[in-house]
Amino acid sequence: MLLKNNYYQIISMNSDGQSAIYRLSLLPDCDVYQGHFPGHPVCPGVYNIQTIKECAILLTGKKLFISTIKKCRLTAVATPKVCPEVDVTISVAHIEKGFTVTAKITDAEKVYMEYKGDMIV
Repeated sequence: MLLKNNYYQIISMNSDGQSAIYRLSLLPDCDVYQGHFPGHPVCPGVYNIQTIKECAILLTGKKLFISTIKKCRLTAVATPKVCPEVDVTISVAHIEKGFTVTAKITDAEKVYMEYKGDMIV
């Protein structure tokens, strides 16, 4: 399932081809938040990872699959009520079968996730 336009919407994107900053609006009416958790919704870590993957796909123009996660730190809990908009800052470096992806999910005050891993085509 693609999360774009279900879990988040892209407000803006600034890219140079090897890196990008995606400004996302989290969609609080998404069913995910009903399970995580009703009345106090939070962004599940696995959805943060999928969001990063989808941003990497947009940046590279390639269909990607996560092959290795080298670093995945959840440093704060994101919630659509407290931080309705977040930035995904992402960069890619070519490797033999795809890309090494480095990314952060942040807002003006916090880093919510730091990620580094390989995604293959």
